[in-house]
Amino acid sequence: MTDTTLALDRGGFIAALGVFVDQARAAGDHLGLLLIDLSNLRLINHRHGYEIGDHLLLEAGQQLLAISKLPDTVFRIGGHSFAFILPQLDTPAFIALALNRVQRLLDETLQIDDEILPLQLRIGLAVNLQGKHSPMVTLARAESSLTRVKQGSALEIDALIGEEEHAQEGTALEQHFSEALYDNAFDLYFQPKVDLQTGRVCSAEALIRWHLPGYGAVSPERVVQLAEAAGQTYELTRWVVNRALRAMREWRDTVVLPLAVNIPAGLVNSPDLANMLHGALTIWGVEPSMLTVEVTEGAVIEDKEAGFDNLLHLRELGMGLSIDDFGTGYSSLSYFKHIPATEIKIDQSFVRRILDDPQDRALVGIIIEIAHLFGFSVVAEGVEDAESLQCLRELGCDIAQGYLFSRPLPEQELLTWLRQYDGAFHD
Repeated sequence: MTDTTLALDRGGFIAALGVFVDQARAAGDHLGLLLIDLSNLRLINHRHGYEIGDHLLLEAGQQLLAISKLPDTVFRIGGHSFAFILPQLDTPAFIALALNRVQRLLDETLQIDDEILPLQLRIGLAVNLQGKHSPMVTLARAESSLTRVKQGSALEIDALIGEEEHAQEGTALEQHFSEALYDNAFDLYFQPKVDLQTGRVCSAEALIRWHLPGYGAVSPERVVQLAEAAGQTYELTRWVVNRALRAMREWRDTVVLPLAVNIPAGLVNSPDLANMLHGALTIWGVEPSMLTVEVTEGAVIEDKEAGFDNLLHLRELGMGLSIDDFGTGYSSLSYFKHIPATEIKIDQSFVRRILDDPQDRALVGIIIEIAHLFGFSVVAEGVEDAESLQCLRELGCDIAQGYLFSRPLPEQELLTWLRQYDGAFHD
């Protein structure tokens, strides 16, 4: 590759990655993949002009090409992101040397002067030992690593390499996951949410469950990781959405219960998300107002401009929008002003300390007050005792969910629980 302007070429990158993975598998050597994101380039363009942003993109591409010195290993794969394939690694630890060199060189060359906003580099990586994993699994792991870095997690190279070196079980799980998705072998459980003014059940959250014969229960977090690794996050989310909407349609003669579904961070900015949700609602004949989409705070903060636009579209279609794990991210007060949410979910880590830590209690009260100011309802998750429930009611919280009311239940157990629930608080 000699074109140092590095035009967008995601297709060329995927093809090249496939070639290098095949070569690694045949030779028994290792392959690394770096994803380099110029995270605040959009802000630099707005503040200093596109000429500055274009210069930084050009310089980043040239420096990566200079480091590589190999054909077809450096690609521009997004508006402000690059992929750097590292083939023929004698030892997987060499990826740490490459990462440090890339980080140091770009930090040195992409800072213009004190008047220009410093460029924020975010780098994710994946290690593919002996080419065992497919190109798309390798890419999905690198994208997952980049997402975690953008959300504030440290990039732990030794841990990633260790995971690869002990990945035999994970590889088997990945195969079982794809089979389970194809065979509809997952289950959907439902955890009720209770209105703290009336004591009545106002909705429920749909949660995926997977029991793998011979292995046992696979945690929901692990299921999402397997979907990311297999490049099947969209397919898994589509299954959850359709299964939840089918349940609502089947219940409609006996119970009317709005549901919330979780959307993985990697899909928040996907242009396909709104079409998938709208299509599922149409298929099952469910009103958009009966569905709430839950996304994590960190997923929205990762790319506010693109994320807000996409979520605003969901709101325009009539769906509810809940910000999950609120308080664990790095948002500012301006976040409240612009986000198109209908609901804020206070993270359970705050709820569980609300009786013991006056600062957490005060923080929860402030979040509730500001959320109400902007017209959001507030849900407290992880409510496990009557004392915490009473404290939340005194602070003005709107809705609660947690083991105090019910654990997540299979469909038929949920319907039985709803018939037996008396809808009253016992203070």
